[in-house]
Amino acid sequence: MKKAALFTLLALATAGCSHDGQQRPATLKVTQAGQQAEIAHDPQRIVTFDYGSYDSLIVLGAGERVLAVPGNVPPYLADKVGRTQDAGNMKTPDIDAIAALKPDLILITGRQSESRQALQALAPTLDIGITGDDYFAGVANNARLLGQLVDKSAEAQQALSALQSKAEKARQQVAASGQRTLVLTHNEGRFAPTEHALIYSLLQAPRALPLPAPQPAGTPRQRPLPLDADAIAAARPDVIFIIDRSAAIGATPLDVTTLADSPLARTPAAQAKQVVYLDPALWYLSGGGLKSVDLQIDQVLAAYSR
Repeated sequence: MKKAALFTLLALATAGCSHDGQQRPATLKVTQAGQQAEIAHDPQRIVTFDYGSYDSLIVLGAGERVLAVPGNVPPYLADKVGRTQDAGNMKTPDIDAIAALKPDLILITGRQSESRQALQALAPTLDIGITGDDYFAGVANNARLLGQLVDKSAEAQQALSALQSKAEKARQQVAASGQRTLVLTHNEGRFAPTEHALIYSLLQAPRALPLPAPQPAGTPRQRPLPLDADAIAAARPDVIFIIDRSAAIGATPLDVTTLADSPLARTPAAQAKQVVYLDPALWYLSGGGLKSVDLQIDQVLAAYSR
């Protein structure tokens, strides 16, 4: 799940023209979380560990510049990665394989934080993960950043305008339903409530459980505690969205037949057939991109349209 990393971009030099005839900088200095990276404008050899950034680059018409992605590719991108190479897995990038590609830009998220130093030795490396409270601002910031880097700013703004309009209409539909919503992540037979920003923040779905108390500044982020089936039933959600982490990472997926005899079957959601199993790879491995957010909105709206 992603949240809005803030970037500051500074043009360092001017050389050449963009596709619209305007002068363009030869390099860009990107300041992120107090750290700077100097990136060649219009990079042609990109390695990304963030599927959302990959789908945004495809929407912007720059997908062919991506040379490598992690091996566990979500199905919605399966027909796009034919010529890309395997960059390793999410937690352990294949440094040697990436070095051989001679990239001029590497995009990462927090999942690759332990490898960041090794990746920075190969090419300018940006953490493109989304943080902060305003989810769409994070999506927009990333799309604009990518658009500026690959000389596709106009395309990025056009795609964002369409996505924002779609999100606003979806928000109205979700609000009109009045259905109290619970988002759960399944992992190895256990369920934990998930604060998925697209559902609760962007689409503002009514909550079946109260918003968790904010953590004091500077304290380590705590993982949500698992909920047992009785606690889920007591929340009486009208809609339950389930993200199967186990399935997304190749572990044993949720056996949905076991839920028929559990207290979950007593929830209004189950009785109205409103337990929705979201695409595990799209929701757990990806998100935050121009295409992935569009697809996620469609999946959520399908539940409220039943």
